[in-house]
Amino acid sequence: MRLWRTGAVGAGQTNEVRGIAVLRLALVPIALLTQSSHSDLSSDLFPSVIVVFAIYATGSLLIAFISPRAPRLSLVPALIDLCAVALLVDATGGEYSSLRFAFYVLPIAAALRLSPKLTASWAALSVIAYLAVTLPHPDTILPEDLGSLLEDSLSLLWVASAAVMLSAMVGRRQRAVVEFAEMRRELVQQALDAEANQQRRLAEALHDHAVQNVLLARQELTDVVRGVPGAQERARAALDETDRQLRHEIFALHPLGLKQAGLGAVLDSLAEDAGHRGGFEATVRVSPRAERAGHHDLIIATVRELLTNVAKHAHAKLVDVDLRRDDQTLHLTVTDDGAGIEPGQVEKAISAGHIGLAAIGERIRSQGGRLDIDPSTDGGTTIRVAIPSELVASENGHRRA
Repeated sequence: MRLWRTGAVGAGQTNEVRGIAVLRLALVPIALLTQSSHSDLSSDLFPSVIVVFAIYATGSLLIAFISPRAPRLSLVPALIDLCAVALLVDATGGEYSSLRFAFYVLPIAAALRLSPKLTASWAALSVIAYLAVTLPHPDTILPEDLGSLLEDSLSLLWVASAAVMLSAMVGRRQRAVVEFAEMRRELVQQALDAEANQQRRLAEALHDHAVQNVLLARQELTDVVRGVPGAQERARAALDETDRQLRHEIFALHPLGLKQAGLGAVLDSLAEDAGHRGGFEATVRVSPRAERAGHHDLIIATVRELLTNVAKHAHAKLVDVDLRRDDQTLHLTVTDDGAGIEPGQVEKAISAGHIGLAAIGERIRSQGGRLDIDPSTDGGTTIRVAIPSELVASENGHRRA
């Protein structure tokens, strides 16, 4: 009892087809039991109807399980199911047939298509078919049975309404899951691209700067041996510059000074570096409680991404970074006085493949947190991040907040 549409059927839809084929065949023994229990209500057409339906149900079941993929089907099987149920109800007593409750299955099966309009249409068809069978049936006595017919019709409508609501809610959830899966795919690709870009940038930086400085220092040391004036100072300067470049690249990969200098010092360094690139002055405030609140890697990655965006796009003069913690939550606020973010700009950036901010937002949500973007009416942007704080290990091995 499935409302199929023409088209390829996936593995999940194949299972639905098979499940409904089982339900369809299960209606045969139920009909036989109904006929044996209420033989006085059964018409002479019952044997022919049940034989034809049994052949159809068995064939459908065999096709569903033997075929590696469910066949392309149309609305025809659903119409056959509707007619078969109507004939079985008519042949086993009409209004008094126990099989009349099979009409309830049709709108529920339609809900599997996750289309509220389609579900509502088949709910209406089920009610019409029920009334078309029961009203003119010889065993129906009017107006005595009118109340019972109305009761069954309203019950069927109630179930159909629930099926429509279910179809709408599950459909929205499925679309959200599909969108979430697509976003995760983009985030994974973005992470892979970012890793490749980072490796390429590191290779270029080492080759174009550090390696060249080492070669220069090597040449200057040769000149030192030859007694060339100033060669020793130039060699020292080249090595000092190489040391600075290597430390900068190491810090860009991961702030190794975190354990020694603390989170505040690392964020200060990130803000200073971004300020040089973006031409703004940055102020960083980190409360002592936030230093001990955990999520250091996530906080560093978030601040780096936000400051990078400010440096690239905001044209800001002042940037404020504030990190504090209350009893249960870390609060990070990054405010700038730049150009601001226009409505829909983040979505456009994601569509264009720039999903660094989206990736950070996803990491924050994975930790039970949230990221809110609040453009100011006077220009500038405030980004607020809230993350449930976690315990971090103290020096003596105990856990503390």
